[in-house]
Amino acid sequence: MYLSYLMGAGSILDRDLTDLGVEIVGKAESGSRKLKIPTEKIEDYKNLIREKLDPGFWNEMTGEQEIVFVFKFKDKHVEEYVLSPETESQIDKLCTEFNNEPPDATANVYKYISENGFYRDFMMEHYKDLIERSSPGQG
Repeated sequence: MYLSYLMGAGSILDRDLTDLGVEIVGKAESGSRKLKIPTEKIEDYKNLIREKLDPGFWNEMTGEQEIVFVFKFKDKHVEEYVLSPETESQIDKLCTEFNNEPPDATANVYKYISENGFYRDFMMEHYKDLIERSSPGQG
């Protein structure tokens, strides 16, 4: 099972998600959707994100074994990363670029994700050591 907090998805209908077997477990006032994605449907979900996510947004999918980021740039090209100590600095760079945040605001990407209340407990259960490490790139 994966969790995803879907923002920047004006052209993704609830039905697009439920037709894939994705469960919408909540909605924020902003319209962002809190999703549970069955592991066997993650590739279908990623395809939907690549196709319909609004340019200038990203979506992450947090699973027990991996965290996947799909970034859709304003020119509509897509880059995908699996979060790891080797990819963390590139993901950090893209998160700050897409969110216009100061450098280092997302340096520990695991911690950054865990600050979303929808992910907090899941992240602490599966990635606690990486969240609480002293500095990025170590762990």
